[in-house]
Amino acid sequence: MANESPGKSARDRRRCGDIVGIRGRALVRTYAKYDEISLSAIRPEGWLRRYLEKQRDGLTGHLEAAGYPFNTKGWAVSELPVSTGLGWWPYEQTGYWIDGMMRAGLLLEDRFLVEKAGKQLDHVLAHADRDGYLGPRFMKKAEGMNRWPHAVLFRALMALHAATSDGRIVPALTRHYLSGSASHSDERDVCNIEPILWTYAQTGDRRLLQHALSAYEEFNRLHPGHDTTLENMLSRKRPRDHGVTYNEIGKLGAVLYIYTGKRKTLEATINAYRKIDRYHMLVDGVCSSTERLRGKDPLDSHETCDIADYTWGAGTLLLATGRAEYADKIERACFNAAPGAVKSDFKALQYFSCPNQVIADRASNHNLYCRGYGWMSYRPCPGTECCPGEVNRIMPNFAARMWLRDGANGLVAALYGPSRITALVGKARQEVTLVEETSYPFSERVDFQIRTGAAVSFALSVRIPGWCRKARVLVNGERLKGRLTPGSFVTIRRTFHHNDRVTVILPMHLKLTRWPRGGVAIERGPLVYALRIEEDWRVDRKDGRSTKAFPAWNLYPASPWNYALAVDETSLARDVEIVHKPVTPDPWSLDAAPIELRVPARRVREWRIEKRASVLREYTTEGRDVQGRFKGDFRLTPQLPDPATLRTRLGKRLEHVTLVPYGCTHLRITIFPQCRK
Repeated sequence: MANESPGKSARDRRRCGDIVGIRGRALVRTYAKYDEISLSAIRPEGWLRRYLEKQRDGLTGHLEAAGYPFNTKGWAVSELPVSTGLGWWPYEQTGYWIDGMMRAGLLLEDRFLVEKAGKQLDHVLAHADRDGYLGPRFMKKAEGMNRWPHAVLFRALMALHAATSDGRIVPALTRHYLSGSASHSDERDVCNIEPILWTYAQTGDRRLLQHALSAYEEFNRLHPGHDTTLENMLSRKRPRDHGVTYNEIGKLGAVLYIYTGKRKTLEATINAYRKIDRYHMLVDGVCSSTERLRGKDPLDSHETCDIADYTWGAGTLLLATGRAEYADKIERACFNAAPGAVKSDFKALQYFSCPNQVIADRASNHNLYCRGYGWMSYRPCPGTECCPGEVNRIMPNFAARMWLRDGANGLVAALYGPSRITALVGKARQEVTLVEETSYPFSERVDFQIRTGAAVSFALSVRIPGWCRKARVLVNGERLKGRLTPGSFVTIRRTFHHNDRVTVILPMHLKLTRWPRGGVAIERGPLVYALRIEEDWRVDRKDGRSTKAFPAWNLYPASPWNYALAVDETSLARDVEIVHKPVTPDPWSLDAAPIELRVPARRVREWRIEKRASVLREYTTEGRDVQGRFKGDFRLTPQLPDPATLRTRLGKRLEHVTLVPYGCTHLRITIFPQCRK
């Protein structure tokens, strides 16, 4: 197999797709309501660009700082050294990183990121086996989850092909999947259905379609007890699988629908995600998972991995159905959970992240699974290496799905944020640039400016979020007629001229939501608000991966946090003061928070950090989850006070506390006890 097309270097191929907009159709009809657009057409701006630049300068560009396996050659070698570990898992973790790094690089047009990720991709493509198999030789034997990492890595190849039309990728994936070297049906190996069907769409080769269908059928036969079988997803059975597994496999029903039109598989994924909402959705927009799906308790947490996987799955449902609710879900997770799980400079992250966490040091994990570990602290590698790999995918995937296309060369503004897109639109496929000017989610106004060399007719769809009750859409200052239904897309079909403007105004109102153990939270628009807690950061010099450039941190509260909110649904709008501050290019930090809420509250006596000399801990050994008691010096975030005794523990003085957007915090109380004023 030729490694490169004549006359073009690998670097040239990765740059040749700039601003190509909507490309020609794939060879296979799909049933998706919306389609993705090449990353080469989308340019993040404002706070979103700055966020991705911090990724480049932080862990995304320098994940070798997190140690093994990121400090190896990864997919550029046939097998990693015995001294540092064997098996498929290092290739999964590095695959996550390569995918996020490549997408960030394409979005930023950043040569450093694209070439760093491209080195490993080039090696994989250039070293196919005789039958077409790609990847490390020992993983060719399809046992355990040896083929799962391929599904992770190949997403980077899919993104690269969409951006550059790299001619090596589709033939290589076709040969790999038709090599007959794996059934792709066991455990997470079945996730290869996603790149298999993508390759089918590029080639029209029905052998790939049949392989995907056979793999899914066999997975359902082999694993009847998994929560992600077709039957169990369609049922009312409460899921308890591993969170990443549930999201990665659960989305496959929607993937299959996109390429086959089979409604049953789509309904299975829809119901699977409804069950997440019903049983496991946390206030920050991501399902609990430590590491299994756990529930909605105020101390339930999620892996940072699940932010990436949940939003990717919700994005698949958005493409398949065109329903605005899935865009709402993606925004909620990316504007709250995502920045809330990383240090503001993107040089450290959490493994487990929680709506209520008032301490984050090397012994503060309050979850039952591995309780007392440092998995909730902010470090380059705070636990298992999956999260340092996955964290790089979250915001690039958000940016990648901000703009979509409908089935008639129209544009869909699916997710809001500062950006621009250049695309070919309408029946005539004319080039047009749309500039999205906004400080959303910190502002209620989103402006789209049309830039075109000549009048152009196409459809522009904008989203009315489900939380917005009095939205307005203006076209050149004139209000769009008709009802704007919350949780829907509104399509504007017209001939646009240069400098035309479409303005979407989304009033945000305060909302009080209720949670277990008598807890309440305050939301406003897509943002959840958490108590501002002053932060005492201390470098943990005992962490072997801590360096001067990428420290491991122990984090402690430097201000009171033990408050009950003195508000209810009827008084919320009257008693809470909303304070707007300038939106800086870097708004996701405690000191730069663009919005503050001043909320009446009372201190709660005897609600303090728990100091324990021993903890009950769940852990995994020999493939089984077991429990045991362990001694040590542990300090843990406490549970909410018992509502039955809360009244007797309240301070007499009514205070006003400051809440800021969840994503601006590292320590926080988000689910509060509630008291009377």
